[in-house]
Amino acid sequence: MLQDEHVMKTSNSMNLEKADRATLKAVIKEILLEDKSIVKDAIAEMLTNNPTKSVEERLEKLNKIIDKHFDEYDEVFKALA
Repeated sequence: MLQDEHVMKTSNSMNLEKADRATLKAVIKEILLEDKSIVKDAIAEMLTNNPTKSVEERLEKLNKIIDKHFDEYDEVFKALA
């Protein structure tokens, strides 16, 4: 009986984690649609809190990658809105 209860609790928590993840994913998509600079700012903040030997170069490269991906998937983001 105890083993069955443990399996049910584990299953319920896994379902909750999936639901939370789905909700979080939807919220992130919404934020990205509204203002992609938020992502850049968050990543820049993380990188500056953990400095490397060439933070500026990494930020510049990261910004280029983000811009490229947003340009490439612009229509998808608009369709999701």
